[in-house]
Amino acid sequence: MSKMTHRAGLIAMPALFLALALGCGKAAKPDSSRVIANIGGSKLTEAEFQDIVKSLSPDPKEAQAFLTDAAARNDRAQLAQRIAMSRAITTYAAQTGLDQDPSVKRQLEQQQANVYFQALMKKRMAGMNPTDEQLQAFYKERVEALKAQGRAQGIPPFETVKSQLPELWRQQHMQTLSDQIQNEVKQKVPVTLADDYRPAGAE
Repeated sequence: MSKMTHRAGLIAMPALFLALALGCGKAAKPDSSRVIANIGGSKLTEAEFQDIVKSLSPDPKEAQAFLTDAAARNDRAQLAQRIAMSRAITTYAAQTGLDQDPSVKRQLEQQQANVYFQALMKKRMAGMNPTDEQLQAFYKERVEALKAQGRAQGIPPFETVKSQLPELWRQQHMQTLSDQIQNEVKQKVPVTLADDYRPAGAE
């Protein structure tokens, strides 16, 4: 359960906070499940909480274990508390007019763009499944790199580490995927900068 808590607490919470702040965390259809938190008149339901947990974890089994294991009760409570506090802060910001502050709006706009980009990356990476040939080539590259560093001893055979290689392969290709997404965005949404605001080397 600590793995799920770590992901929820250190990686996904900024994105989650933004989603909640923008009202994206609310269910789109009627939800009759149990209310697990009341926040200034709004409600966090059990079904919504489950959807949030599933969106935070890329592993459905991990998410299900987090939601059902008795040993994870305190972790679930802590996450529910974080979500409730995020919504309380958002509500308070609206009550005080902070949500209309131009500086805050600009920061939210940047964070929203980051959340969208990370969502695109996650979606595309889910479909990146290397072939056996690609994994073998990747393995060979890693082995050659280790040999070049004088670390040829104890290298496990391909079949032993084969199950771990797809994720390592995806991580190596993250920058390429990032560039592809940015190029795709530029094609769909052309951006033109004034000459004196164009970075050196930019088209």
